[in-house]
Amino acid sequence: MEPSKYTILVVDDEDPIRDLVVAFLERLGHRCVKATDGIDALDKMKENKIDAIVADIKMPQMDGITLTKEIVQQYPRVPVMVMTGFAQENTAADAISAGARDFIQKPFSAEEFTIRFNKMIKDSQTVGQVNIERDEDDEILGLKSELEQTLK
Repeated sequence: MEPSKYTILVVDDEDPIRDLVVAFLERLGHRCVKATDGIDALDKMKENKIDAIVADIKMPQMDGITLTKEIVQQYPRVPVMVMTGFAQENTAADAISAGARDFIQKPFSAEEFTIRFNKMIKDSQTVGQVNIERDEDDEILGLKSELEQTLK
């Protein structure tokens, strides 16, 4: 899938930040769906085909770390970028441990955001392609095994 064809779920309880991220992504050609917290985000995941997520960490009801864990469990192929304005020591490690593919510290420039986001998408595409090829290899090995059993 071309990066310009992605539908991105942007999750942040602060309207100005959410709207800024949406503006960045739309300028890159993406379609965006907005959510105000983790619970809202999970609802939007059910209603839309989402290709990637950009989520804040500090949100009411369900924070970004908990959301990331839920996304990884329910939608393992959907990459998540976590962002935060809080510079706590373990925040990035917590996000990556939860399953986020990338982490960005607020405030960030449009250039930094774009580079990190595009890298996350390309990495996700690579992982997806590797999984497809592995599945094809497994299928070929299974057919080979069946054929060998038949010929015995």
